[in-house]
Amino acid sequence: MAATPDEWLPILAARMDARYPRVLLLRSYANGNAPMPEMGENVRASWIAFQRKARTNYGGLAVASLSDRLRQNGVTVGSESDSPESVAARRIWRDNRMDVQLDEVLDDILTVGVGYMVDGDDSGNAVITREKPEQFYAAPDPLHPWKARAGLKVWRDQDAGVDYALVWTPGVRQLYGRMSFVTGLGDVRTERVTAVGNWEPLGQPETYEGPVPIVIFERKDGLGLFEPHIDTIDRINLGKLQRLVTTAMQAFRQRATKGDLPHKDEDDNDIDWAKVFEPAPGALWDLPEGIDIWESQQTDIRPMLEAEKADARDFAAETRTPMSAFIPDGANQSAEGAANSAAEQIAQANNEIARIKPALAVAMVYALRIEGVDIADQTVDVSFENPAIVSMSEKYAAAAQAKASGMTWDSIARIVLGWSPEQVAADALARSSEQLSALTLIQAAAPPVAPSVPVT
Repeated sequence: MAATPDEWLPILAARMDARYPRVLLLRSYANGNAPMPEMGENVRASWIAFQRKARTNYGGLAVASLSDRLRQNGVTVGSESDSPESVAARRIWRDNRMDVQLDEVLDDILTVGVGYMVDGDDSGNAVITREKPEQFYAAPDPLHPWKARAGLKVWRDQDAGVDYALVWTPGVRQLYGRMSFVTGLGDVRTERVTAVGNWEPLGQPETYEGPVPIVIFERKDGLGLFEPHIDTIDRINLGKLQRLVTTAMQAFRQRATKGDLPHKDEDDNDIDWAKVFEPAPGALWDLPEGIDIWESQQTDIRPMLEAEKADARDFAAETRTPMSAFIPDGANQSAEGAANSAAEQIAQANNEIARIKPALAVAMVYALRIEGVDIADQTVDVSFENPAIVSMSEKYAAAAQAKASGMTWDSIARIVLGWSPEQVAADALARSSEQLSALTLIQAAAPPVAPSVPVT
């Protein structure tokens, strides 16, 4: 097995390049740029523009719907939320804007099936970054698939005209470089940096303590949320294209004349009947005797619309996404059906959280180690809100029921409302201050009590 950065570089680069086309395809299905239906060679630009209108971002809708149920709400070390270790963990989370980075990682996980975070050391301060699968690859540890044996990041400095590759192995990190070479059209935003190439080491390897500081987030079987159902998306887009074509043709209903029209007028000039019968608002045609107009009938597109809804229902069932994500009015779904589809997505969200939490905990352990925080054998826990209760109305309805059942306010705030430990502590302080103020007002408003006079 490879051990040094020089040995790992060609292995990881080949794997990254082999995976890139799949990542690019899945991204296209989630960002509104899915392959166009009925795409052929040498088609006119006008037809390509029409085809673009036939694409609906079903992949992106499914990803956003599930991602909205995955909301982080706290970090604790051990059993105490106010311990120095917990405070340090929350500060690291805040300073690295981990809420934003986690949102981007979730998009990677649900779209392409894998996401990455890297812990770095900036003069003793932990720096955690999310890395795009398009330019990053890590070899997972078979026993702990959220940890990496080795990792590779490839990027281009467009201004300097230099490509860089950074390889991590246990305890060693090596930077490589090469002159840039264009493999696409040269667009700064989309230009592809091929990982396999003529890399040269830049300087001596850097050493660091501990394992490879890379954490891997991977879905079951490494598949994106909608990846097994791409054919359904293609079928939906094709059906939409056919409907748009049929609808567009209705704007140009075919007309024909019944009877023999003369080709010459009284002065023996050619008659341009297309110009004579040019349709326009308020146009009035004077037809020769014996001539009638035939007009094609409209095609009923309602069956096509129903077919699109049926395909959307199929896709919703396949991805376990509530139908309301694709048809917001919910007119075609019963309350019971909506509850069942939501329950399926909630179960799916819980499964995703169970796979995400170990990797996030490892990322925080690495970050605490970089800052010299000793957590001994304490457990780092990154908590998430209950995915079954995401809207404010759902949360407070559930809170009222929990209160009626006898649950304490602290438990309701953490478990039902999804408050972080800091929010719970701040609320407790605010409640104490509020109660003290109320007591002070009551005492101030009470009439003075006359001193008692001893009886002699």
